[in-house]
Amino acid sequence: MLKVTAVCKSFSPHKGPVLSDISFSIEKGSAVALVGENGAGKTTLIRILSLILKPDSGSISLDGRDFHAAPGYIKSRIGTLFSGDGSLYDRLSAKENIIYHARLNGIRKSGYEKMLEMLTAELSLSGFLNDRVSTFSRGMKQRTAIARTLITDPDFVILDEPSTGLDIIASDSVKKIIARLKAGGKTVLFSSHNLDEIFSCSDRIIILHKGRITHDKSTRSFLTGKNRDLAGFIKG
Repeated sequence: MLKVTAVCKSFSPHKGPVLSDISFSIEKGSAVALVGENGAGKTTLIRILSLILKPDSGSISLDGRDFHAAPGYIKSRIGTLFSGDGSLYDRLSAKENIIYHARLNGIRKSGYEKMLEMLTAELSLSGFLNDRVSTFSRGMKQRTAIARTLITDPDFVILDEPSTGLDIIASDSVKKIIARLKAGGKTVLFSSHNLDEIFSCSDRIIILHKGRITHDKSTRSFLTGKNRDLAGFIKG
């Protein structure tokens, strides 16, 4: 389980906090959608949960292990897909990018072979698996980046706009992957502006507005009547 308690973050004392008193938890086998307008603090929160940034205050734990006390262990159990394709190396092939990430995290060939085979099938990578990333379309890069994120079989998966640049078939594959992760007992947090993805993949929806959590409800409760209008909740 992921537990976030009273996390705050500021970058400038003159602009006020980017995140204020952020608290929530995600059970194993559950997926939570993080929703908010641009500038709401979603990226900052994701970077904190990925151990790229440190919060000014508050605490975070994964399965009872504190992020601050055991950063090495936590990093080995987290897989993060960042928005955009900057994490890929253009001169390497899709397969080389994916395997390099696995080896960088200490996973031997025997440990990633079956996972690579599964991800190749799920994301339809076989047609370009051995091609250089520099020749890829945006969608091909996104599918490669998703595979790269999941090759380590992380316990806590963070997906920042996973369907960006994907066609309808690849987007459906992402939904199926999130369902598989949940069924496998993984903890999933994903951000999205795609209402279909939000409502079909999440168990809960957290709405972030101006650095604060304004709503944290089950997806089912949002699916009744006018509650489908998430924009109304975001605006307050």
